[in-house]
Amino acid sequence: DLDKEVSKDISINYHDIFLIDKNNYIAKTNIQVRSLRADSLIDELIEAMTIDGKYQDKIPNGFRGVLPSDAKLLSKKIDNNIVILNFNSNLFDVSNELEEKELEAIIYTITSIEKIDTVKIQIEGKELTKLPKSGKLLPSELKREYGINKIYNIDSIKDVTKVIIYYTNKNNNDDIYYVPVTKYINSKDDKIKIIIDELTGKFSLNYNTKLLDYSLNENEIDLNFNEYLFDNTENKKVLEEVIYSISYSVKDNYDIDVINFFVNNEKIKY
Repeated sequence: DLDKEVSKDISINYHDIFLIDKNNYIAKTNIQVRSLRADSLIDELIEAMTIDGKYQDKIPNGFRGVLPSDAKLLSKKIDNNIVILNFNSNLFDVSNELEEKELEAIIYTITSIEKIDTVKIQIEGKELTKLPKSGKLLPSELKREYGINKIYNIDSIKDVTKVIIYYTNKNNNDDIYYVPVTKYINSKDDKIKIIIDELTGKFSLNYNTKLLDYSLNENEIDLNFNEYLFDNTENKKVLEEVIYSISYSVKDNYDIDVINFFVNNEKIKY
């Protein structure tokens, strides 16, 4: 499962967490956790996201927490696919710039837990209806559709498409990680075409890579590329970061579980 990364030693668990990187983007990385049970995992992830929290030593080099040090999770409730998080009043003791980033990090981190897709936030038992500094109104149910690292590149109110793209970057140890960006653009193209065009040349994909065709069937998508998807055409190897950046992007834009990669109509293993 691309969304849950577990080490080869089955006694050690790793889980996704969204933290601030060196460029002030909310980025996807992972930390070692004690349990994958949703209730204890929520506590551990929130603590790890907290500045000067007790799990700071688990945070990878080049990342930092986003929740203020005096923020506390007072209670939580898991109701099917929804998690209700009740924080103290210090949750948004951050700068104006960080206010929305903090919310995005919470949404994306908690919805990375298996079977959870919705977050509701309370402050001292009262529903959070708007961001306290900007006054931005919030939906009562927060999902990934809320967006992350938002970029508005539109010059018309017609044909506005919202697409989430996971770009690659490297941390201080030269390890690759992924930065999701919600882009608002003027386009009539299918989202999969926008994703591949955006990743081609500048980021994960070879400049000559082409998506020849694709098919969507219930919870599966087949992506058929030309041979430039391969990093090396002799051994027919696809770079891990190519698979991940495409897969993360596709899964955040389409309601699917399975992504099949093809090169010139031949299915590839990765």
